[in-house]
Formats: sequence, structure tokens, C-alpha cells
Amino acid sequence: MSLTYKIASEIVRLLGVKKMFLKNKDQMLEYAKRENAKAVFDLDKARKRAERKNYYLLVKDVMGYRLLSYQKNKSPAEGAVLYFFGGGMITPPDKLDFSLAERIMEQTGKDLWFLFYPLCSEDVMIDKTYEVCFETYRLMTQTYKAENISVLGFSSGACLALGIFLHNNALGRPLPMAGKIISVSPGGLPDVSLEENKEVWEKMNALNQKDIMIDPTYFKTAREIVKGDEDLAEYMLDGTKGDFSDFPKTYFYYGGNECLYAFADEFKKSMEKYKAPYKIIVGEGMCHCYPLLRFFIEGRQAQDEIIDLLKS
Repeated sequence: MSLTYKIASEIVRLLGVKKMFLKNKDQMLEYAKRENAKAVFDLDKARKRAERKNYYLLVKDVMGYRLLSYQKNKSPAEGAVLYFFGGGMITPPDKLDFSLAERIMEQTGKDLWFLFYPLCSEDVMIDKTYEVCFETYRLMTQTYKAENISVLGFSSGACLALGIFLHNNALGRPLPMAGKIISVSPGGLPDVSLEENKEVWEKMNALNQKDIMIDPTYFKTAREIVKGDEDLAEYMLDGTKGDFSDFPKTYFYYGGNECLYAFADEFKKSMEKYKAPYKIIVGEGMCHCYPLLRFFIEGRQAQDEIIDLLKS
């Protein structure tokens, strides 16, 4: 473990970031609304940056939600990456997401589609989020061959990267599968009152002391937020319960010290049950979504590895 990471993780621990995840439903939604009110993306500035760096930034609309397409050329490339940001389904993307989106486009030679998907802090339930994300993928298949599409997601976005294909299977497979999925720190929002979910809940709590960012308590609160009073398909809440039939090669990235690492074995069981090809990569001692961070060597190496995977 690098010295830079050790110092950064200790700073995060001392700042008490985890306390935020102990908020109840109302407090968490209030926090999310404050975050959503901040200007996280300035389209005019982004377009000027694209012009300065000699690429195209196209803006589209999917069911009333903004979709960005980062392109090296005005016409579409042969391949593309669909990017889902993290944020617990309640907060927007940040500068790290936009920087990585641009870097992927530049280094892979592929187009990158960046969807501002519906957040569950905006008075919508998660089935609406799935509907918009699935429609975005459907539109991609009209421009690119499915085998030339890769899907990348972080945290809650990692669940969507898997989830749109679980949704596809649930709908009877109306769309062809993508060529590759890269899911960074995916988890689930299981009903922990059920006996079948006790083991994963115990594993999450066992990892809690090592996790510098997220407290398992949040997963109970998040289930309340994204589900509401609706009767939703369980795979939308806990992706490990979905149908992984005919999934493409799927890469799971976890930090060894994050409580979400408890879901690695659950996804492994599901992938093997449906005979889907997969690989689980664990950053020893690392935190949640560590490949998103480039300032320490472990994160930088993992991110570069992901970009290399997206090139092929």
C-alpha cells in the first residue's frame, strides 16, 4: 500500500466522512437536495473545453434527461462506452466523472455516452431510473454494434451497468448484450430482515471497521429511498438476485477494505449459477471506488487497466 494512499485514507477517517451515512431517510434526502442544487456541470464551459482540446461534445435528450456524447470526430466511432456515475442513486456526478469520461474517449478512440440518469432524490423511484438507462442503451444499439459497446459504472452506477442487462433478461431479451461490462464497487440493497440476506449483512458489518467511507447503515436507508412504497422487481434493488443468462465478460472491481466487498461472493455465485464469464479484481487494502482516483498509484494503475480493457 502506497504512502500517499495511507495518508489520504487517514485524513478521510479523521474527517469522519462515514458519519454522513448514518443519517436517516429525511436527513439523507435533505443532504442530497443540497448537493443536487450545486452546479456540478456547466455545459458552456464543457463545450469550450471540448473545442480547445479538439473533440466534439454532443448533447442529446433521453426521456427528458440529458445525455452527453464525447466524440473525437463529428461522426460516431465504431465503438462506444456507456458511463454510469455513482452517488448512491441520490447525488449527481462530480468532476472526477467528467475527467474520466474525457480520458476514456481520448485514450480508447471510442465515443463515450454520459447519462445524467434520474436520481431517486428527485421524487422518482428506481424503476424510472432503469427505464431511462435501458432506453439509452437501446439508442446506442441503433448507432453501434452491440459487441462494440462497453458499459462502465461506479458504485450505484456499477449496479446500473449490471442492472440494465438484468432488466433486458427480465423483459425477454429484446436487445442484444453489450460486448463487455466493467462494474466498480457494485453492491445491493437487500432486505436484511430476510434470513437469506443475513450472511451478506454480517459480512458488510465485519468490514465496517476497515471501511473509511461508507457505513452499512446507509444500505437500509437507501432501500427505503429508492423503493418507496412501490412493489418493484428485486433485481432493481439487489442485483445479485437477477438473471445473468448470456451476460458478456464482466469485470468486478472492489477495494478490499470496503463494506461493499461483501457482495463479491454474492455476484460470484450468481455469475456461476448462470455460467456467465467474469473476473473479480480486488485492490488489497483499498477503499470504495478506488479506480476513480488517480492521485495514488493503486488507483491510477487500476484506472489505466480499466481504460486498456475498454480499448479492446
